[in-house]
Amino acid sequence: MADLARIRNEELARILHQLAWSPERLAREVNLVLPPGLSISQTAPYKWRDRGMVPRAPHDQAVCEVLSRAVGIAVTYEQLWGRMGSHRGAKVLSARLLTDPWTAETAQIALHEAGLQVAPVRLTDLFRGDELARAVDQWSAPSPPLTGGTGALPVTADQLTDLQAGWAGLRRLGRACGGGLVLEPARAELAMVGKLLELGSYAEDEALGRALYGAAGRLARLVGWAGADLGQEAAAQRAYVAALRAAHVAGEPGLAVSVVGSLTVQLTYYGAGRGLDPAELLGAALAAAGHLLAPYQLARQLGRLALAHGRNGDRVAAEAAADRAWAALPGGAQRAELAGLIGCARLFLDDHQHARPLLAEAVAGLPAARARALLLVRLADSYRRTGDPTRAAATADQARTLAAGMQSGLVARVLREFDGPPAGGAG
Repeated sequence: MADLARIRNEELARILHQLAWSPERLAREVNLVLPPGLSISQTAPYKWRDRGMVPRAPHDQAVCEVLSRAVGIAVTYEQLWGRMGSHRGAKVLSARLLTDPWTAETAQIALHEAGLQVAPVRLTDLFRGDELARAVDQWSAPSPPLTGGTGALPVTADQLTDLQAGWAGLRRLGRACGGGLVLEPARAELAMVGKLLELGSYAEDEALGRALYGAAGRLARLVGWAGADLGQEAAAQRAYVAALRAAHVAGEPGLAVSVVGSLTVQLTYYGAGRGLDPAELLGAALAAAGHLLAPYQLARQLGRLALAHGRNGDRVAAEAAADRAWAALPGGAQRAELAGLIGCARLFLDDHQHARPLLAEAVAGLPAARARALLLVRLADSYRRTGDPTRAAATADQARTLAAGMQSGLVARVLREFDGPPAGGAG
């Protein structure tokens, strides 16, 4: 543990007070879930609560697990330890995932690392703001040669179809039930595809090989999304970069832009770290490859860009991106997702009058329970901020009903923030 300037962990103190647990009780509960030989002392939780110290793995996640079970709603790593300051128990990873050559070999390495269960790390300990933006020059370049694929393990089109179907099913489950339900299965699927890329025989069928990288990229994107949903910000970023590399080898710039868009949403809600501007990041991606997107894909990414600009408080840029998004949306296409993105952008700008009809449209039209729960909380917060506590409470109750049992750290967080003391500004 790192013992820097003493900073009381107010979030840990709040949860212990809520549970009426002493630090000794927390130590006993944590020791019950730890492997033999890794038990903590009865005084360790005092250091976490009163001195701002952060436990190393696996104790950090054990605390999250124990408190989540006791509280009945997800308690994430970032929630407990993220505000304690850099290097207070966090591991620092190399940025070589961005700086290594963008080849098929390094894509396999990145995919392998994305599937590992590693100790939690802070997003701000990974990549500085301009590094990800500069990477657009790499992943938007022509695809590298498809090297490898000379192993003895046969790879067939039927296997690829099965992998794609498995990914689609996991994605639907995650959207309905939260990232916590699908993170480990998605990692296992990603590890399996990694083995096919490493040991498979696809050198004679380049289209099949590149499609296999595309399947790996989608799985890595899902791992990143699920990790972000649980508050594992840096692990999510690592998975997104692996997905970028896989999309580059696959020759799918549309997938790459989608990955950047997913990362943009994560950064918009969790914070941008060391100068990482999500609007700048997605804007660079769209400038490089936006012209290669299908109309609906372009509309979605422009909606995400509007969200990021809204978070930055840039009304002019947010409205311009929103107008472009609506113009790009094909006639007769499903509007609900775009309405939700632009509605949240307007919430960030305190434009509640125009935000609420869009959010209501999104809630009515989106099939995924997790997305509806998030939007309902944001809609409830809008009612409360504009002096309508009755509708705010009723809308929040709808969100709680949807979120019951959901394995989503983000949904848990926005509900917790709604139930806490009111804060200024749009959220």
